[in-house]
Amino acid sequence: MKAGRPSGAAPASILRLETPGFGAKPGVVVFIIRYRLRSDPQGACTALAGLLTSMPRPSKTARSPIANRHTLMQSIRLLNSLPTSMMGSRSSKGKAFMGRSGMDAVDIEIQWQRLISFLSEAALTIVKTSFSKIVSEGGDFGCLLYDREGRMIAQDTGVSSKLAPSPRTVTAILQRFGTNDISEGDVFITNDPWLCCGHLYDISVIKPLFHCGRLVGFAETMAHVPDIGGSLSSDAREVFEEGLSLPVVHLLRGGHDVPEVWALIRANVRVPDQLEGDIRAFIAALYLDQRRVTAFLEDNGLEDLQPIADEIITRSEAAMRAGLLATIPAGKHRNTILLDGVETDEPLSISVSIERHEDGSVTVDYDGTGPQSAVGINCTEAYTEAWTAYAIRCIVAPHIPYNAGLLSPVRLKAPSGTFLNARHPAPVRMKSSTGNFIPAAIFGALAEVAPDRMIAESGIKCVIRCFGTDAQGRNIAETPHFMGGLGARSSKDGVSCMSFPAAGAETPVEMLENSLPLTVTHKSLISDSGGAGRYRGGLGQSIGLRCESDRPLSVLVQNIKVHTLAAGYAGGGAGGQGYNRLGGRTLPGKTQVRLSLGDELEIGLSGGGGMSDPHRRPLAEVLADVAEGWVSREAATTHYGVALHPDGTVDEIETLRLREPAAASAVLLERV
Repeated sequence: MKAGRPSGAAPASILRLETPGFGAKPGVVVFIIRYRLRSDPQGACTALAGLLTSMPRPSKTARSPIANRHTLMQSIRLLNSLPTSMMGSRSSKGKAFMGRSGMDAVDIEIQWQRLISFLSEAALTIVKTSFSKIVSEGGDFGCLLYDREGRMIAQDTGVSSKLAPSPRTVTAILQRFGTNDISEGDVFITNDPWLCCGHLYDISVIKPLFHCGRLVGFAETMAHVPDIGGSLSSDAREVFEEGLSLPVVHLLRGGHDVPEVWALIRANVRVPDQLEGDIRAFIAALYLDQRRVTAFLEDNGLEDLQPIADEIITRSEAAMRAGLLATIPAGKHRNTILLDGVETDEPLSISVSIERHEDGSVTVDYDGTGPQSAVGINCTEAYTEAWTAYAIRCIVAPHIPYNAGLLSPVRLKAPSGTFLNARHPAPVRMKSSTGNFIPAAIFGALAEVAPDRMIAESGIKCVIRCFGTDAQGRNIAETPHFMGGLGARSSKDGVSCMSFPAAGAETPVEMLENSLPLTVTHKSLISDSGGAGRYRGGLGQSIGLRCESDRPLSVLVQNIKVHTLAAGYAGGGAGGQGYNRLGGRTLPGKTQVRLSLGDELEIGLSGGGGMSDPHRRPLAEVLADVAEGWVSREAATTHYGVALHPDGTVDEIETLRLREPAAASAVLLERV
């Protein structure tokens, strides 16, 4: 593999990064050319970017270091575009931009990406060894790395809500145990919603990392498990009713199980073997992290992670502040959105005010948001913080990998006692029913000041928690996910059946039918469910689930959008409405049903909102949508202003009358 050198560049040296498990093929080696010409950092980055351009692109589903290829290229460009004051200074001898640690931008980027590759490999370990489909197929987990102070350095490309709250768990370990009671081989566990990801199903497993007998950092896995005990009801009024709650406790001491903790967990869940298998998979990933970090420190002659951590966090914070200053004008930007209620058809509301300060920080204030609910749609502050940071990063710095530096400039104000900062012991099982709308509220507040970075509101997802027994009388528990339509983007259509803002995956039909006594009777896109616009919203879907067991199957349905619609932006139309049906009856969005043999549950997912005036959508694209069945002939006329003859050809006279003259003239020139 070769890459050309800039004119006058010194000979290249090759840094070899060994990454066993890379892309499911152990022993694959990535060669990165690192130029030693310190006086030409731009040339070094150009060469590295050229090499990466020649690398093969990964498959769409691969979770591997090479999947970060685009991120690596973007990050290098960003680091080199920073002012000299942020990068370090040139010496009189012509050395390149140097940081406090003596590393230049290329050194830092290579080391940073190597750390991320470890976490991608750990994620692959979890996918291959976990027992539950929500983990192995849904990808509802995240892997993270910290320095010894508990500052996040890196994370894999996991689910967004698993990322920003994580520093709280490591901080809690340091505060409770101190460094004196943390030993090599220890592993901690907690699922405290006020520390982790907002409900008891999300478990955090943390391993202190040691090198040469010294604590050098922490590795963490956060994952959604299928069962944590508790009531099979959506009507819980306290978190105590929702399942087993684990404070931060030792799961392993010195590399050995703490049997009392394992016994406690197994005694309080319906599927003890399955849950233990998942937790063992998480531990295996953490041990892999330990081995990779040890090799990293030895290869780079480092005693701990502090030098690279300081560089990553300092530079990322500077870049984030610069991005905030460049993207968000001074002043306050406000928005209020509506979302489905639970106990009544009355919608809930999220109010947000975003103020950018002169130091490049931003305050996101949710004053005016509704009070916490008696049922489990509440969010903890940690969960609200996660989605707040995610949304700001999407707008300002989507190309910078997550780390503590990105979070520092974002200040959160969520009034205690609202459903975005519920007080203990509020129920929180269905927290995504409200938390998933935080990005939409923030995007709406900034839509006018950053229109090219917006996405219309999405159809979100539907979660069903299934519990029952198999033919042998053994308990079963799984949590399939189904996705609504992605909102239209500023220059592209939304994608049908794609999750946003949560990055989980749709449960495959084959996996669902193999793990539960259900048959998928149909699975199809819903015509006209994508919001109309110059860029159309992604379509929602309809799924039919028929019970095949003579033993009742309890299903908790959390269909997030059945009353309110996914809003369009800049003149785009709203997405279609979701629904739940059973035996001809329409059910609430958040409900519980008990399926008997032959019962069929039908779930409809809402579509995403459209972007910009639908009358400006090119005629060829409208006709293509009609041909695919994504847009009906009636909607083509009423929403897009495109009239069709019975044979499917365009009625040009009526179309000209329906559309604004300028848009009509432009679109008819493009007709096919």
